[in-house]
Amino acid sequence: MSGLLRRSVVSFVVFAFCFSLIGFTYAVEEKEKTNTVVTVSEMCGGCVKKINKRFEDEKDVAKIDCSIEKKTVTIIPKDGVKLSAKKIWEIMEGISKTPIRLVSPEGTFTSKPK
Repeated sequence: MSGLLRRSVVSFVVFAFCFSLIGFTYAVEEKEKTNTVVTVSEMCGGCVKKINKRFEDEKDVAKIDCSIEKKTVTIIPKDGVKLSAKKIWEIMEGISKTPIRLVSPEGTFTSKPK
């Protein structure tokens, strides 16, 4: 293989790799935009159990991630589903975990969404 052809092939492979990496990063960022993150004032192991138990019955929720250290609950919807910020706020209120901040695809809220 000539030097020019070899450089062309290597350049193409590098370009293709970079382009696929950009596409993957974009897909991950788009997926994260569908999540809702709720910050609460207090979080303990009992809170985590209560939150997980309450959300396990929600058909549109794929997964719940609770962080005791950050005092956050990340609600991950099933593919193609948009969760209601108001509904999530009300669910959290219903288990005595009133959010102090809720960040969702609908916006950022420090009071109950309308």
